[in-house]
Amino acid sequence: MQYSRFEMLQYARIRNPIDRIANLSGVFAAVAALTMPLVAGCGDDPVEAVDNPPFPPDGVFSVTGDHLVTIYWNPNQEGDLAGYRIYRGNEDITGPYFAIAEVSADATGYDDTDVNNGDTWFYAVAAFDKHGHESDLSREDVFDTPRPEGFDLVLGNLGQDPLHAGYDFSSLSNSPQSAAANTTDIYFEDVSGVKYIVANGSGVDIQDYGLIDLIGVDWAPNTGWAPSKAVEAIAGHSYIVRISDGQIHYAKFFVNGAPTSTVTLDWAYQADPGNPELLVIGGTGR
Repeated sequence: MQYSRFEMLQYARIRNPIDRIANLSGVFAAVAALTMPLVAGCGDDPVEAVDNPPFPPDGVFSVTGDHLVTIYWNPNQEGDLAGYRIYRGNEDITGPYFAIAEVSADATGYDDTDVNNGDTWFYAVAAFDKHGHESDLSREDVFDTPRPEGFDLVLGNLGQDPLHAGYDFSSLSNSPQSAAANTTDIYFEDVSGVKYIVANGSGVDIQDYGLIDLIGVDWAPNTGWAPSKAVEAIAGHSYIVRISDGQIHYAKFFVNGAPTSTVTLDWAYQADPGNPELLVIGGTGR
């Protein structure tokens, strides 16, 4: 059959796009075949994800106790987290640090009981995963000086029982003594029905820190001492004492219950001279 030139051109207009599409399909298939090993990995081996060490724990801070420092931190979020290591040093905030304990992945605190009152300790925390990778040390500057404390110290009223109205914080005895003793730091008295805790002598200052639990009193301030050297004893209030006896020491106490003929106190005393730390210190990034 013979076709005219016009019929041949019309036929070409129909076939050429089909041919071009077929050719392009072949090119796409070839490109896909070439790129498949790149997606799956060389030799069709699966690509393995890089297992990085955990992030350093954050939010690290300490709570001061009696022969005790408790370290706290925020929990890490890694799925393969295995636990935490607690590090401690006794030279400087820059180290050196030595591992003292390991705790589980669900822990967010550790009690360090191997410490002496009056000595300063430096702390950091690291996280480690199930593959043995360990994070850098936490970045907060955390140091702590444990101090003695006592509970349920009962002081008598100066007007009724002067031999048991006073207390000497440095005795660490949790026992009252005579208000007139040279070593007495504070004493309790009732003046016309108003109950007072009085700082004894020129070397002792006192201030009412307000309606706050004793554990909330973390640092002795520089100012705010009562000019009269006496504060009203109010149930639920905490107080801070500054004692100058050749060296400066700080103490704090809490009034348990409404004072009557006696007052009951919880207390803590910082044995490290000049150190105003009474509970917690966190810090900025190291």
